[in-house]
Amino acid sequence: MSVLTKQQKKEITARLEKAFAEYPVAAIASIEGLKSSQFNAIKKKVRGQAEIIIARKTLMRRALDAARPELKELQQYMTGAEIIILSKLDAFKLFKAFKQNKSKTFAKPGQVAPADIIVPAGETSLAPGPVLTELKQAKIDARIQGPKVVIGKDSLVAKKGEVISDAAAKALAKLGIQPFEVGVDVKAVYDHGVVYTKDVLDVDEQYYLNAIRTAYSEATAIAIAAQYFAPEFVSPAIVKAELEALAIAEKVRKEEKVAEAPSEAQAPPAEAQPQTTQ
Repeated sequence: MSVLTKQQKKEITARLEKAFAEYPVAAIASIEGLKSSQFNAIKKKVRGQAEIIIARKTLMRRALDAARPELKELQQYMTGAEIIILSKLDAFKLFKAFKQNKSKTFAKPGQVAPADIIVPAGETSLAPGPVLTELKQAKIDARIQGPKVVIGKDSLVAKKGEVISDAAAKALAKLGIQPFEVGVDVKAVYDHGVVYTKDVLDVDEQYYLNAIRTAYSEATAIAIAAQYFAPEFVSPAIVKAELEALAIAEKVRKEEKVAEAPSEAQAPPAEAQPQTTQ
């Protein structure tokens, strides 16, 4: 890294201060393990949504202190290869923008499994040979079936939180399984006086949308049953009443049709025939 002159440091700090003052939302993110090509691709995708600042930590801290003293709490997350992200998006939208732009990558020995890593049962594209032994060393139920290697049953290679072994990393690579994600890892976001950490920002949107839909459906059913006709429940109550009325009308129609049909017991007696005597 080249040595900066005092004037250059002053100019960089001034530019950083101006940027910090312009955007209301600021985030600290890690780019550890991210290749320059991947980083540039992500920057291109979020262009217009966020401004990414890379500088020496001392300069970033100095600019933060001068322009936004309230961001002091964010500095505790600057522990490694971090960048600062500035945006006008709210904290959750900013986190989502970077989460969506992560890419899969192979496991490396010594990494910690982010979740249970399971190799699913089924056929592989691998031909029989030394690879069979490599897979077995990684606790994978590998077998030879015809001209290919197959996985006999789902095999747990590493549990969540376990360190990836050399054998497991090689086996997963052979199978083309990429259990890790790489990208700009947002660690904390300052948004209008509140610091949101990653565990709060990483929301499973589909889970909560489904939960809200279920809650609304159940609340509507209870309100209609209790005849609590608030404005939002009137329309579904009318639809329910209409369906019930149609069902009752159909039942009555069928009963009337059955009642009108003559039965054998109600059939008129046959006309008596005159008897003849011999």
